[in-house]
Amino acid sequence: MALRKSLLATAVLAATMGLTGCGGSSSNDNPTTPTTPTPPANKAPTITLGTVAVEEDKLGEAVAGVTFADDSDALNALTYTVSDGRFEIVEGQLKLKAANALNFEQEAEQKVTLTVSAQDSAGEKTEQEIVITITDMAATAGVNTYEFGHNGVSSVSYSGQVSRQAAISEAKKLLGTLKTGPEGINDVVELRKILADVRGILMPADESRQDNALTFLSGVDAEQTTLGQISSLKKVAGEGGKIAGRDTTYMNKAWEENGSLVGWSEFGGHPSTPEGLVLYYLDLVEAQITKFENGETNTFTHNGTTVTLNSLYVTPEGLDLVQLIQKHLNGAVALSQGADDYLDELTIGDKSADNTVLAEGKTYTELEHKFDEGYGYFGAATHYLEFSDEQISSSAYHDADSDGKINLLTEYNFGNSTNASKRDKGTAGNANPTDFSGSAQTAFIKGRALINANFSKNVADWSEDDKKALEMYRDQAILNWEKSIAATVIHYINYTIAKEDGNLTQIKSGEFDASKFEKVAKYWGEMKGFALNFQFNPFSPVSAEKFAEIHTLMGDAPVLEADKIDAYIADLEKARAIIAEAYSFDAENVEKW
Repeated sequence: MALRKSLLATAVLAATMGLTGCGGSSSNDNPTTPTTPTPPANKAPTITLGTVAVEEDKLGEAVAGVTFADDSDALNALTYTVSDGRFEIVEGQLKLKAANALNFEQEAEQKVTLTVSAQDSAGEKTEQEIVITITDMAATAGVNTYEFGHNGVSSVSYSGQVSRQAAISEAKKLLGTLKTGPEGINDVVELRKILADVRGILMPADESRQDNALTFLSGVDAEQTTLGQISSLKKVAGEGGKIAGRDTTYMNKAWEENGSLVGWSEFGGHPSTPEGLVLYYLDLVEAQITKFENGETNTFTHNGTTVTLNSLYVTPEGLDLVQLIQKHLNGAVALSQGADDYLDELTIGDKSADNTVLAEGKTYTELEHKFDEGYGYFGAATHYLEFSDEQISSSAYHDADSDGKINLLTEYNFGNSTNASKRDKGTAGNANPTDFSGSAQTAFIKGRALINANFSKNVADWSEDDKKALEMYRDQAILNWEKSIAATVIHYINYTIAKEDGNLTQIKSGEFDASKFEKVAKYWGEMKGFALNFQFNPFSPVSAEKFAEIHTLMGDAPVLEADKIDAYIADLEKARAIIAEAYSFDAENVEKW
């Protein structure tokens, strides 16, 4: 049996002392050799648990009730590991990482279970399972709800952004009705009217459609049922619109110039700009209607299988124009306006809006309004943090004030905010679950609270700590916003490759029907449309070179030739790897999205 060196030395010493005692003492005996005291055996670090808890909705919050100790090393000299990637241990304190918060409504049983370990310089290690209770925080204005004001009057206003979000949603809904066949619309006049309504909503020449009922709200008891009731009709594209290239305010790129848009090569005679791509997509829809009018069948034939496509918005080339238009607008309008306009230059000298007085006739300062408008393009409801990812994923709206009506300005989640929750939901139970939704929303609230707290002072006169904090919150909000988009691109790469209800391998084998073909077109369209978004964020982690490479690999349409599909799948997997590396995504999440 092997003994530690310290135990063996103690045993030998005891035996020697025993023999000396038995032999007695004599002047002829050799003197006893002095011995060096043996240091005590090294002990492993200790982890002591008390009432382990953390309060919800707080970025980088410390976990109470966990204490680390070691008899030889300082706490900052220990090596720590945490099984949950949202947490870290800094100088003996278990805490959430700076960009992470927990949500009481989100976690199962309002608890998080993880394992931590601490190892000292001698290699002694202690491991401990910890159950963290999440403390609920009541909905509190300016703390975990996006509600701010002065003297009891709300200072939050972003109705124009909600109007554009609603217009994009309505355009998607209307385009999705362009179907023929037994359950479709076979009247060409009606088909053309729908397309004209889409153009009139996105690029209105007048206000004739501002009182049209919003069909995407079917089944929703909403306070506002038309665009005009949200705000006076706001242009998405066209002259006066907010699509990149039409609104050039503070833009980091000349989007109005031909050739400015990267990631798509054919524009059908339109300028190669963000707006030019929308016009090209709408022209493709028009061409599909014309084919139907001329009696041409919308079919796809491959490997002996021919299918008839009743959805006029799906082309035989595999383009789902509904998805391509909506997702492109989410980037070219929402992300572009949010990241590259309203939130870009908050702390830069004379470009930072006034925060000293309320704007004339308004209840907010110019800086408060600028920040609110950026937030409005993220699309989250004011009480976003009061609902779980599951709740937001299953329903875009929630009656937070329980008045029986849905206020589109405060109780509806538009665009990217819903996708963020969907991607977070997809990592629940993984070793490193994401929290794009909570991290973005909490950062937006923190940033806005800082502006509110500095009312009467322009940013130039703020303390350096407050300036840095505002930039930090802005950066966290935008990064998590874009990460949710990047995760969604990966999600649809995975679907295009392997989703059971329609994927490229099924196209290759010929084992598909019209439904499966249209699913492939849908998944590819969502993948490509979202992937075009990165270029509209000047803070994007994806370099221009990598962005171009991603879109070269994706192409302008899914590859549908049987002998080329395997190579194309490999290209999509390479694009997925580039995106995962750029955003430092966890491998398990990438696999399961």
